[in-house]
Amino acid sequence: MPAASNRRQFLRRTGHLLTGLSLMPLAGCEFNHVAPRISGLDVPFLTPVNRPPAQGGFFVQHGGQAGIPGWEMPDLAPEAWSLTIDGLVRTPLTLSLDDLAALPARTVVKTMRCIIDSNEFPGLIGTALWRGVPLRSFLDRAGIDLERTRRLRIYGADGFTNNIRVEEVYRAFPADAFEPLLVTHMNGIPLTREHGRPVRLLLYDGYGYKNVKWLERIEATAEDTTFGTYQEIIGYVDDGRIRVSAKATNPVFNETLPAGPTRISGFAVSGAAPILRVEIAIDEGPFEEARLIPLDEILEAEPDLRSAYQFETAGREAFPLPGVWVPWEYRWEATPGSHQIRVRATDASGARQPDEDDDPFDGFNPVVRIPVQVRGA
Repeated sequence: MPAASNRRQFLRRTGHLLTGLSLMPLAGCEFNHVAPRISGLDVPFLTPVNRPPAQGGFFVQHGGQAGIPGWEMPDLAPEAWSLTIDGLVRTPLTLSLDDLAALPARTVVKTMRCIIDSNEFPGLIGTALWRGVPLRSFLDRAGIDLERTRRLRIYGADGFTNNIRVEEVYRAFPADAFEPLLVTHMNGIPLTREHGRPVRLLLYDGYGYKNVKWLERIEATAEDTTFGTYQEIIGYVDDGRIRVSAKATNPVFNETLPAGPTRISGFAVSGAAPILRVEIAIDEGPFEEARLIPLDEILEAEPDLRSAYQFETAGREAFPLPGVWVPWEYRWEATPGSHQIRVRATDASGARQPDEDDDPFDGFNPVVRIPVQVRGA
C-alpha cells in the first residue's frame, strides 16, 4: 500500500482516538507534553510526576477505553486488589499486594512512549524509575505449562487487553535490560490511580499499550494468535516494541531564533537496542553526529538514577540502555533566513529512523523535520 494511503487509513482508523486531543486523553496512551511548547525548555531525564501535564509533568493515563461513553477510570483499593493467574497452570493463583511485597523488589529505569506519538501529536513520552517484582516468580509458583503455553493474555480492570509471548518472560535477558515486572511504585511513590494503581505490567522494550495498567488477570494460553485492544481494533503491531526514534525539544517548530551559536537538543530511544548515534542535518546539508549526553552528567541532575537495576547488572558504562531515552545536543552556527533542521537516530542493532515512514502501525518514527526562522544579525 502506498505510504500516503496507508497514513490516511491509519488516521481514519484512529480518528476516535485523535479527535479532540486537547480535550481528552488518548485511549490506551499516557499523555504529557514532554515536547515543550516554550523555547529553551530542557526536558529533565526523569519526567516529574507531581506536576500536571501542561507544566511538563508525567503521563496522565485514562486507559484503553478513554473517550467511550460510560467508561470510568478504575479506582482500585490496594487492600482489596487481587491478580488472578490461570489458564494453562497447575495451580491457579489469586495474588494480593502482600504476595508481591514478600519478594525482593527491583528499581528499574524505563521510558514510556505511546505508539501514537508523532510530529503531529508530540509529547506522548516520559521516563521514570519503576519498582516491582518479576512476573516469572508467580508464573513459576502457579506451575505454568511451558510445553503448551504460547502467550500470556493480559487483562486490565478497565477492559483493556494485551498479550506477551511466553518467551518474552522465559528467555535470557541482556544485562542492560530487565524481565517483565509487576510494578507498584513510580519515582519512589506508590502508583497513582492514573498510572494503574495498585499494579501494572512493565516491559523494558514495549510501547505504552504493552504495559497494561490496573492489572487484574493473566491467562496462560496455547493460542498463538493476536490478542489485544490495540492490535485487534486498530491494527497496531503485535510485538509492541518501541521503534528507534529521536525528538528535538529545542528549538520548537516554527520558532524564530537569533543568528549565531545555537544549541539544538532533544532525546532518542529504541526498544530493540541502545541508541548508538543521533545525527543532525541543516537544510540539504550532510548529517553530522550530535553529542550523546554521558551518564555522569545525567547523574549530577538525577542522582536517584543510581538505584536502577540495569546499572547494577551491566554497569554504568552500559548507558545508553534499550528502552530508555538518551539526551543529546548539537551546536549550530545559525545564519539568517529560513532553515529546516533534520534529526535522525540509529540504534546498536543498525535500525535507523526512515526518511519517510510507510508503516505507522509499528510506531510513527520518520526523520524529524523542524522549520525555523533565523533573524538577521
